[in-house]
Amino acid sequence: MYEYLRLTNPYAIDPQSRAFMLQGTKHHRELELVAQELGMASEIPMNVDRDIFDLLEWEGKELVLTDYKLWGSFKIAQALGIEEIGKQPDPSGATYKTNSKWGRAGSAKMVPVWGYNPDKADNWEAELQLNRYRVMLKDMGITVSKMRLQITARDGGLYIAHNRGVMLNIYKIPVKVLPDDEVRAYFQIKENSLKIAMEEGWNSPCTAQESWDGIRCERYCDVWNYCPKGVLVHQIGSKGGD
Repeated sequence: MYEYLRLTNPYAIDPQSRAFMLQGTKHHRELELVAQELGMASEIPMNVDRDIFDLLEWEGKELVLTDYKLWGSFKIAQALGIEEIGKQPDPSGATYKTNSKWGRAGSAKMVPVWGYNPDKADNWEAELQLNRYRVMLKDMGITVSKMRLQITARDGGLYIAHNRGVMLNIYKIPVKVLPDDEVRAYFQIKENSLKIAMEEGWNSPCTAQESWDGIRCERYCDVWNYCPKGVLVHQIGSKGGD
C-alpha cells in the first residue's frame, strides 16, 4: 500500500525528519569514491531495474555483493537479534549512591549483558533486497557467492544505542542466500499487486512486518495520513521506536 499511496496522492517531506537520509547519501558517495580508487565496481546501475547495489568485489575466488546501510540502533538490534541476557557489575567500578530497588548504596552498579539470539533476528527486507540483486546478476551471467550488509549506526556511541545493546559504530552482517524461485515470486507478487492497485484501487494496509510493527508508519512514512493504519498508529503510537 505504501508505494500505491505515494503514486496516487500528493505529499510533502519534512526536511528536518529526513536529515539522516542526506547523511546516508554522503556516506554512500564517500564509499563509492574509495571503491573507484581501488578499481572496484561500485554503484553499478542495473538497466532492468531502478535499484542499484553498492559494491561487487572478488574475495579470493568468490564474488561478494555488499550493500551499505545507515541505520538507527533499533533496526540494527532487530536485524542482529540483540537481547539482554543478564546483568553484571559495571566494568567502570561504578556503585549506587543511594539505596534503591536496583541495589544498596555502595554496592556495585549492575549493567545489562547483551547477546545475540538468531531466533529473534529479523532482517527479511534487506535479505530479499540483496537476493533480488543476486538473482538479477545471475540472469546476466554473474554468479555471486556471498552477500553481506555493512551497517553504520546512525546513533552509534550514544546512550540510546548502548541501551539497546548496539556497542559498535559499524556492523557487518552476512546475508543468507534465498531460493531463486522464492525471491522471484515475492517481487512478482509485489509488482502485480501494484499494477492492480493502480487500476482498481487498494485499501489493504501494510502488514505488521512491512510496517515494522507500526514504527515505519509513525516515523518514516510520508503518506500515513492517507492510510487507516497510519492514522491509527499516529493516534495510539507504535510498539517501539528509534
